[in-house]
Amino acid sequence: MAELFYIETKLFSFSIHCNNIKKRQQSYEAMLAKREELSKEDKQERKHTIRFSPILNIQKLVVLDTEILLEQGKVYTEIDLETPIFFENLQLQIEWEFDEGVTSAKLTHRLQRIQEAFNFTLGRRVSVPRLTGVIQTRNDVGWQQLPFEYQIGDVVYQQAISFEILPTKMDLHTDLPAMYQRLDKDYPLWRFSLTTSTTQDVSRGKKRGDFSLLWLAHFQSLRQEFEAGLQAIKNAPHNRLEGTTKRIRADRLKGRIPNRLAEKVREDCKNGRLDRRYRVEKKILSVDTPENRFIKMVVQVSKRRLNHFHQKLERANQAPDKQVLSDAFLEEIAKWKEPLGRMESQSFLRDVGAFQGLRRASLVLQQKNGYSKVYRIWQELKFYLDVFGKQATVSMKSVAEIYEVWCFLEIRRLLLEDLGFTDTKISKQKLKQGRFLDYQFTDGFSGAFAFERVEGDQKITARLAHEPMFKTSKNNDIYSYLVPQQPDILLEITFPNKKRCIWLFDAKYRIQLEKGTENEIYDKVPSDAINQMHRYRDALIQELQVEGETQKSRPVFGAFALYPGLFKEGTENPYREAIKKIGIGAFPLLPSAENSGNRWLLEFLQIQIGMSGKEYQIDQIQEKIYVQESVRIPYTGMKQVLYPDLVMTVALGGKKDRTAEYFEAFENGTANWFHIKQDTLQRKYKLHIVNEIQFLALGMTSECNPKTKQIDRLWPVKKVTLVPRKAISKKKAGKASDSKDMYYLFELGEPLRLKEPIERLPHQPIHNSIRLTTLSKLENAKTFKDVEAVYN
Repeated sequence: MAELFYIETKLFSFSIHCNNIKKRQQSYEAMLAKREELSKEDKQERKHTIRFSPILNIQKLVVLDTEILLEQGKVYTEIDLETPIFFENLQLQIEWEFDEGVTSAKLTHRLQRIQEAFNFTLGRRVSVPRLTGVIQTRNDVGWQQLPFEYQIGDVVYQQAISFEILPTKMDLHTDLPAMYQRLDKDYPLWRFSLTTSTTQDVSRGKKRGDFSLLWLAHFQSLRQEFEAGLQAIKNAPHNRLEGTTKRIRADRLKGRIPNRLAEKVREDCKNGRLDRRYRVEKKILSVDTPENRFIKMVVQVSKRRLNHFHQKLERANQAPDKQVLSDAFLEEIAKWKEPLGRMESQSFLRDVGAFQGLRRASLVLQQKNGYSKVYRIWQELKFYLDVFGKQATVSMKSVAEIYEVWCFLEIRRLLLEDLGFTDTKISKQKLKQGRFLDYQFTDGFSGAFAFERVEGDQKITARLAHEPMFKTSKNNDIYSYLVPQQPDILLEITFPNKKRCIWLFDAKYRIQLEKGTENEIYDKVPSDAINQMHRYRDALIQELQVEGETQKSRPVFGAFALYPGLFKEGTENPYREAIKKIGIGAFPLLPSAENSGNRWLLEFLQIQIGMSGKEYQIDQIQEKIYVQESVRIPYTGMKQVLYPDLVMTVALGGKKDRTAEYFEAFENGTANWFHIKQDTLQRKYKLHIVNEIQFLALGMTSECNPKTKQIDRLWPVKKVTLVPRKAISKKKAGKASDSKDMYYLFELGEPLRLKEPIERLPHQPIHNSIRLTTLSKLENAKTFKDVEAVYN
């Protein structure tokens, strides 16, 4: 196990060990190298820092077995490393070795699982007191703080060492801020959490909200400054002279008396009015000022909120098997209330009334020592989402959770901005506050986004849901038979004829590196993610009532993983063929990957449901989905069709070099074979469409107009085979040929005669006469131009 980092101080040494760090460093550098927009200067400016709080006098520093020269006697608040060494999904072995005088030491992290992972050893078998433990970084990126305390005699020392956990699949400085910006627009406050081990700098945002976790994080960052301000106020509270009016008797008058009042007293004494009271105005110092009322309100509100947080977190953490927060963290919050309680009990605040607001700006609150500090901090606590800067940090949900919800919102953006849809129901998925003050999503379908796009006089609707639950009960028309299924993202398209198409997406914050055909390394999704896509597609069943009978079908047309892969411009999606042929695959997707995943996913959605700025026929969009090869895979021995009565119109070839018997068989209805060149037909239609053809409407010479042909019979198709031309006999084709070109050979049944022939079928060139239609659309056609086509 390699030593990543080692420092030595006067009282302790600190070291971190880990395996396979080189592989993670290579992945990180490869990720940055793929980003052409990131210049070398930008890469060099990125610092990899280790912070210390309070400052440390470091005597020795070793990074990756290389000792770094330090200035003697210098104290450090942070140290910048030349290369990154801390990454996600690593197991770090951490150890402190203390001076022999240390009698106890412990980690004081807020999470119970991390605090329990560390053990202090001191005994006969241990020569040096040690605090050791293991941390799994998981997908928690950001600042990993290790606060600890140790005791020497009666003195307890506190120290914290922090280092930044970097992602290897995306850029911490570009991708994550872009995702946060998108998330905050639709789900503000969701990304923050108290139960992850790392923290991140809180970026500025435009939305405000009463979110306890952010208030708590910001109070923690400003606590010491806040307490110092209150202490200054306690030592020198603001007061001012205020006039008071009293009515007192003459014998109680003291001090200098105004001449007018003295004359009045003498006159009353002469007249014997000794019990009379006189109105006296005096100036006294009073602490009942608007500024002190404001301070009293701040203290009471802050204490009340801290008490609320402490009680709520304590209740959520009571169950031993569900204890997430450490006792040290809860004790720390309890200690935060103590200076507020002492301030509230100060005698001068007892004489202060209730705060009624400030009628005008107060110079005392803006300038006076203590008051100005508390006033500024309160404004930040009150509007924390607006004024958060780099000085405040708070825990985020894991980057895997962040990536999943961002993928969901990115698909929504593509629907609105690139595919021409408009919102019809902006009912965002509901959030509920969890046990530890963070927000969680509820059921996916209840808050699904709804869209529509009008095409002519018809419209198609869409629904986008996050984590919809498909249960085993048959209460809904789509369900899972044996076990519930919950994909990350569902995209559902509904056509006017009520037919629905569903595509499922699952966000995977995982990458598997594979070599390509030219030894180039590609980012691919792990194999188990592809296996999961097969499960999602095949597990869901739809039941519909058709003429009183229950019919089952599979509503999922494709299932795809979304992953943070990066590809150079001009590269093809490695899952392109699989997506096309079987409807299973993956799309790389990142905010900064404009040349790979974003474009590929958008192209796929455009192929399926069209794009913005184009006019489509609803039937054409539906046919285009159903005509794809991945949709046409049947069970062995069965056929998958969209139109059970599909008819192909085509003109018979010329009589040159063909036998008379060949054409006589078509004229008298006894023909059993018809052939057409594969290239001629596949200019329009592929093999799975050819196999769907049920009838041939063959055009023969018209009696009315010899220059055109007419259709008077429909020939049922028994079988279609693809054979070389030389394999078709003279009897079947009218003439023999040695050509190796491939031809479709149709085996025909007994023909059906139309009531009225369809005239004006062109026959030169032959592909002008080829059109796919249905029996119902053919019934009322009198000429070829009246024949309504399908599969355009």
